[in-house]
Amino acid sequence: MKRLLTLIIALVMMLTMASCYLLPEDLQATIDDLENSILGGDSADNGNHTHDFAVVESKKAYCAKDGWQKLECECGEKKEEVIPALGHIWGECIEASRLICCTRLGCDKTQLTEGNGKYADMLSFTFGDTEKAALSAKHEELASILKNADKYDKNTHKYSKDGALAEAYAAAETLYEEYSDMILEAQGQYSIAMTLYYCDHKNTELEAIYNDMMNYYTELVAKFYSLSQPWYDSMFREFFFYGATEEEINAFLFDSSAYANEEYTRLKNRNDAIELEFNNIPDPTASNAPVAELYYEFVQNNNRMAEILGYDNYLEYAYENMYDREYTYQDAASFVEYVRRSITPAYNSIYSDWGRLTSGNISETIIDQYYDVVSNSFFSDMDSNKLFNDYIDDMAMAFTSNPDKTISFSDCLNDLMADGNLFRGSYEGAYVTYVRGANLPIAYFGKDYDNATTVAHEFGHYMNEIYNEDAYSQSFDLLETHSQGQEMLFIYYVKSHIDPAAVKLVETYHLLSTIQTIMLSVQVDCFERAVYLDYYDGPGSEEIMADGTITADEYDALYAGLSQYLGIYEHYRVDEYWRYGMTISSPCYYISYAVSGINALQIYVKANNESFEAAKDSYLKLFTYTDADLDGEMNLNDVLEYAGLLSFTDEQTYAKIYSFVNSR
Repeated sequence: MKRLLTLIIALVMMLTMASCYLLPEDLQATIDDLENSILGGDSADNGNHTHDFAVVESKKAYCAKDGWQKLECECGEKKEEVIPALGHIWGECIEASRLICCTRLGCDKTQLTEGNGKYADMLSFTFGDTEKAALSAKHEELASILKNADKYDKNTHKYSKDGALAEAYAAAETLYEEYSDMILEAQGQYSIAMTLYYCDHKNTELEAIYNDMMNYYTELVAKFYSLSQPWYDSMFREFFFYGATEEEINAFLFDSSAYANEEYTRLKNRNDAIELEFNNIPDPTASNAPVAELYYEFVQNNNRMAEILGYDNYLEYAYENMYDREYTYQDAASFVEYVRRSITPAYNSIYSDWGRLTSGNISETIIDQYYDVVSNSFFSDMDSNKLFNDYIDDMAMAFTSNPDKTISFSDCLNDLMADGNLFRGSYEGAYVTYVRGANLPIAYFGKDYDNATTVAHEFGHYMNEIYNEDAYSQSFDLLETHSQGQEMLFIYYVKSHIDPAAVKLVETYHLLSTIQTIMLSVQVDCFERAVYLDYYDGPGSEEIMADGTITADEYDALYAGLSQYLGIYEHYRVDEYWRYGMTISSPCYYISYAVSGINALQIYVKANNESFEAAKDSYLKLFTYTDADLDGEMNLNDVLEYAGLLSFTDEQTYAKIYSFVNSR
């Protein structure tokens, strides 16, 4: 019996455990109350208790930041809740280039209005295997026509506007133009791939796309130029080369042969890879960074490519072909002497002024106004944005020497901010490039390269591209004058719109920066001249040239020696400057910054000595000229003369700049 009772009790307990959550609610509450009375429990903690939470601590939510609150019940139960961010309430904006503010009390967030994305689709990367296959097929089709054409016979294949031969050439020419247009599209996609990579240059997928496009485009150019000799050998010779002199034809055939050369293609691809390797170096100034080794290989490759193209060295090739200069690297030697005699002393004078200005107590208001011009982002700082926009409005609608064209700075700035051809990213730098396939300039502003003066600089390039639509072959010295000239006009404009104490800081800093750029650019050019020619006779040359050559481990000493040669004081020397990559990303380019800096300073002197309108007129003439204005001559000195400025080769230019600097 006892055993049976035990078994029954056990079964009852099992049944109770299995069905306790199936009891009617009022019965379960009775059982709970009974257990609490027997065990001494607190009925406030039972499962039927309704918590009454009260806020004991909180932090309010802001527009873009969550808040939180801590709550507690009298029973001791606690919990924490997130208060979602409120979100900005944006005000209205009339111009796309001007910032809008959040209207919530206490929020100072600003942003540009969302653009219309007019060019977003056009400027997306869409180049793949299908496009490559189409280009390859077009190339083979044209190559086949040339291969099967009769060989040139001067007696039977004379140029004629009419006839069977003219008709056959017209068909081949149509194919050639289609092929050329497709190559321009590919070039545009190459530019887009580069820009997208710069926007997120740590993105390995974008890097791979950019690298592939660099290699592909180099090989595409080689294939394109491989058709030059077949054109010449075919019955179409006099049609294809119509109007060209024998000298021009021979030069074209020589260059085509060089660009189609397998060794040239291999070296070009390797140098493109070196540039990407350099971009991935975290700190190029670190002692273990392989900058010198990469640069040494880069230089040797460039010199060999120049030899394939018929030049003694890459320096000679770059001056003549890459940057359309009317002077040689030998001519630049006199420019260096002008810089040594006039620009370096001017820099020393301004540097002393800067030291005096910054040695005393400067109010926070003055510092803020200074930063608005030289440091704060145009894309997020309201005052910085307003200064540049107001300047652009003051430029107004400019009527130029071409009666068929007017130019509205304000409209163009608004279009740039709204249409989708503005890019921003992580790569340090800023540039404007013309995407020929899309017939459109694009602008890129990278990390820490987005202040008002940088926007002014790049907008100068942009306005020239908008106005001329790539119509003129302009030297890079002139192109950089468009950008630096606008910087100087903007600085002059700012002087009447900020506190006089801030004016002193802004003007002194910008003159210091511009003249330092001139000096550094000359120094980089001297450095590249020594490296590409493998010869140096300045300070420290006995050690550097001891073994008759300049090796990679002597680059730092070479650059330091040039600092000494140019008279740059030790306390503001930047002897590691060459390591920052301009010698790889833009070889033999930097002398253009020096020349354009001299031209831009002339514009600033004119604004101060004459008027803003006089300086503005000179500036506009730098890119709104016509063939008639210059009698067909497009070289830099002719354009400067037309704009009422002196040549950078004229000693009076340096005397005027030096006089202005010392009379401030």
